[in-house]
Amino acid sequence: MSSLSKNWRIYFLVILLFLSVLTIGINGLKFGIDFNGGTLYQIHLGQEVKTPEEMERIVSTITQRLDWTGMKDTKVTSWGNEFIVAQLAETDPETVERIEALIKKQGKFEVTLGAELVFTGDDIIQIPRDPAKGYGFNQQGELIQWALPFTLKSTAGRKFTEAAFHKCSIVSYDPQAGTEYDCDATYFFIDRPVESILVFTTDQYLWDRELFIEGNIEENIPGEVKVDDVLLNADLPYERIDSNISSEALATLQLLAEENKFAIISPDLDQSIRDRLAGLGFTLKEVETQQDVPWIWTATGARQIISLSEDVANMDKANVAQADIMSQLVVRGFASDLKVAQARLNDLTILLESGSLSVPVESISKETISPLLGQNFLASAALIGIISLLIVAAVLYIRYRVIKLTIPIIGIGLSEVVLILGFASLINWNLDLAAIAGILAVVGTGVDDQIIITDELIRGEGAAESSLLRRIKSAFFIIFAAAATTIATMLPIIVLGFGLGRLVGFAIATIVGVLIGVFITRPTFAEIAKKIISK
Repeated sequence: MSSLSKNWRIYFLVILLFLSVLTIGINGLKFGIDFNGGTLYQIHLGQEVKTPEEMERIVSTITQRLDWTGMKDTKVTSWGNEFIVAQLAETDPETVERIEALIKKQGKFEVTLGAELVFTGDDIIQIPRDPAKGYGFNQQGELIQWALPFTLKSTAGRKFTEAAFHKCSIVSYDPQAGTEYDCDATYFFIDRPVESILVFTTDQYLWDRELFIEGNIEENIPGEVKVDDVLLNADLPYERIDSNISSEALATLQLLAEENKFAIISPDLDQSIRDRLAGLGFTLKEVETQQDVPWIWTATGARQIISLSEDVANMDKANVAQADIMSQLVVRGFASDLKVAQARLNDLTILLESGSLSVPVESISKETISPLLGQNFLASAALIGIISLLIVAAVLYIRYRVIKLTIPIIGIGLSEVVLILGFASLINWNLDLAAIAGILAVVGTGVDDQIIITDELIRGEGAAESSLLRRIKSAFFIIFAAAATTIATMLPIIVLGFGLGRLVGFAIATIVGVLIGVFITRPTFAEIAKKIISK
C-alpha cells in the first residue's frame, strides 16, 4: 500500500475533500423553500395582460430579476390576467425588501439628451460582466465607484452619436493646457412616469433647486444641476402651485386631467390640495421624500446625470458624417461602502439584462412561507442514505468477498457527496428537493461505475500490466460514454429553462456530480482498486 499512498490522485482527492469541508464549515449550506421556508410575493399588475405570450414574457422577466443564476429555488407563476405569484427561498428582511423594490420597477431604462430620447434599455445588446472591460468597483477617495459598461445596437449607437455631435462649447483655450469644454449632459431614467403630472409647491421647487445645486454624489447627482433641466429632460407635464391654487392653475390642471390619469405628489402636500386634485379626476400617487435628495429627482425616475466629453461629442470631427460611432458606453455611480455599491450595480445589471415589463406593477404583498419539510427531513434523509450505503456495502461484500474493496466503493461515494456539497456551498447554491434527488442519482450511478471498473479488473486479475490498463481503458470508455449521454440529456434543461424550471437544480447537481466523478473520483477509485486486486 506504500505505492498507493504516494499516488497523486489520492492526494488530489484528499485536498479537494479538505477544501470542501472547509468551505462548508465557513459558508455553510443553503437550502430551498422546502427545507428552510422563504418568501411569497403576490404581484398585482397595473393592467390586464392580453395574451399568454405576453404573460410568459412577464413571468420570465420577473424570474430573472429574482434569480438570474437559476440556483435559488425560485418559482414564478401567473394567476389570471393580472396577478403573478413568486416564491423565493429567502427570508433575510433586508434582502426581501431589496428584491421587492426590484420587482416593483417596470424597468423602462431611458436616456435623454436635451429632452430628446436617444436610446432605451431595448437598445442594449450586451453587458459584459468582466472587470477587464470596466465592470466592477474601484476606490475613489472615501467612496466606492461602481461601473457598468454596455454595448448599444448599431442604430442606437448612431442615433446617440448624432444627438451628441458637437454638444460641447469651448470655455477657454490654452496652447499648453489645451482646450477646456463645457458639455451637455445625458439624463438616465428608470420608469419615467406615464399618464402622469407632477404637482409640487413653490417651496418644494425652491428647496429642490438648492439641493440640485449642492449635488449628491451618492445619488449620482453632480453639483450645479438646474432643476428646470431635470424637468425638461423628464418630459413630464407639471404644475407648480402655492397654498391657494389660483384660477389659472385650476384651469391648467383641468386640461391636464383630460390626458393624464395620475397626479404625483409629495407626502407634505396639504390635504385641501389633495382634495382639489382628486375632485378633478386624478388618482393620487404619493412619492416619498428622501433626506438630501431632491423630491423631483425621485418623482421623475431620474437615476443618473453624466456629462458628455469632447471625445463622445466628436469635437475633433468637422461634420457628423466623419464622427466615430459611440456604441460602447459606461454607466458609473458612487456609494458609501462596497455593500451598497454591489447592490446598486447588481440591481441595475439585472434590470437591464432582464428587460422591462410590458405592464407596470400596481402593488406587491408578501408573506413568509413556512418550510414544508424542514431540518428533520434532512436528518431523516441523511439517515436513510447511510442505511442505503450500508445495504449496498453488504451486497458488495457478498459479491466480491473482499472487505478492502467494499470500503473504497462506499468511501468514494461519500466523497462525491462531500465534493458536490462543497461546490454548492462555494457558489451559495440553494439546494432544493430536485438538487437533493440529483445528488442521490449521481451517487447511484457512481457506485455502478465503480462496479464496472472492479469487474473489469477482476476479470483481468493475474494478467499483465498492459492487459490491466486495456481493461481500465475499456471500463472508462463505458463510463465516459454514459457521462456524455447524461450531460447531453441534462444540458437542454439548463439552457432552455435556466431560472425557470424546477428541474434545473436536478440537472445542475447531476452534471456537477458526473464531472466530479469522471475526472476525479472514478480515476482515483481505479488506482485504489487496481492495487487492492493486485494484492
